[in-house]
Order: sequence, then structure tokens, then C-alpha cells
Amino acid sequence: MSTTYQNFCTRLKEERLRMELSQLEIGQLLRMSQSHYSKAELGKRRFSYYEIQCLCESEADVYYIFTGKRCKIELSYFLSECTVEELICYLEILCMLVELLQRNSEVELDGDIYKKIENIQNALIPCKKGKSIFYKLRRALNYNQKKMADLLEVDVKKLRGMESGKIFPDSEIMWQLSEVFSLPYALLLRDKEGLICEISCLLEFVDESKRKDIIESIKSIHKTFH
Repeated sequence: MSTTYQNFCTRLKEERLRMELSQLEIGQLLRMSQSHYSKAELGKRRFSYYEIQCLCESEADVYYIFTGKRCKIELSYFLSECTVEELICYLEILCMLVELLQRNSEVELDGDIYKKIENIQNALIPCKKGKSIFYKLRRALNYNQKKMADLLEVDVKKLRGMESGKIFPDSEIMWQLSEVFSLPYALLLRDKEGLICEISCLLEFVDESKRKDIIESIKSIHKTFH
């Protein structure tokens, strides 16, 4: 198990208690038995891709569970109307804008945020059909499969399956992808709330006047298509 994966489990329990749910009740939301959920919350079992999708559909703050942060800028009032594809488009545009502001010395980004911006862009590079985010990220970073598998703490066979989309990542692999590459879980899961939080996170680095302009621009683009 990843040395930091226990943080995921700890925050998951924290969210369960915040929602005042028993292990049986949250297990039902995730289509799991109470015993399977209990083991997963203790880190003795991994959540499947489908189970994490179900968690995203619950009232749990999955962004907090993965990152330890809460959304500070409320954007759901208009971004919740957007499709997943639209949100991904706005996230990609925002990455480019923040990167440009950083080059112009108008914002200061720490290493993890800069890595996140780069790897979001890497993960969204157009690619031949049937290749997943894992493949696009590895190719953009010019890693061979052995190096990528080692970083994700999986074997090469499993990595190949994930690259082709035949195998879906479990909760620990999603965690490792976030820890090592700063890549948002929301891109893998296509989670609307998570994508909104990622947009909110990037906007925190922009001064208030530019932030307002960017938000108004996003609203204008949204109106164009609706």
C-alpha cells in the first residue's frame, strides 16, 4: 500500500461521520456490503472504480477526501449546469491562462500546482482512439512502461490494461496518480463536482479582478452553447 494512502481512508471516515452515516448506510450508497466497506475504510481493501463513482454521486466531499482541501470559491451556482466535457474544456483553458500569468510573473505557483497544470494538459492531449489518460500521460512524459508502472506501484501488465482502457484504476491507483503526478481524480472519474473544485482551486491563484473577468468569460462561453 502507498505510504500516504491512509490519508484517503482517514478523510473518508471523517466525511462519513460528517454525513452521520453508519458503515452499513454508506456501504449501501456504494453498492457494497458493510464488511467490504469496513475493510476498505481501514485500508485493507481497495475501492473499485465503480464504487468511487458511487461515492462521487453521494453527498461526500470527494475532492476533500483526495486532496485534503475544501473548495474556497463557490462556482456551482452556474457551473453545475455544464456538461462534463464543457467543464474539462474550461479547466484546460484555465490551465493555459494561469500558465501564461505565471510566465508574465503575475501569479506565483508552487511546484505541485505547476506540475498539476502541466499534467492536466498532458492528459488532455488528443490521442488515437482507445488510449486512456495513463497512456497519454506516460507518452507526454516520455516514460517507458516499466518506469510508469513503478511510479504507480503496479505491474506492467496492469498498466497496459489501464492504458488501453480494459482495466479501470482502483482507489489506490487514483490516489497514487494524484500523489505522484498531481493529476486530479476528477479527470479519471469524469466527476462534475470534482472538476468544478479543480477550476475553483486554479482561480485561487489569480487576483480578484482577473478572477472576476475569467468567471464572466466562462459564463459568456456557456451562454453561447446554451
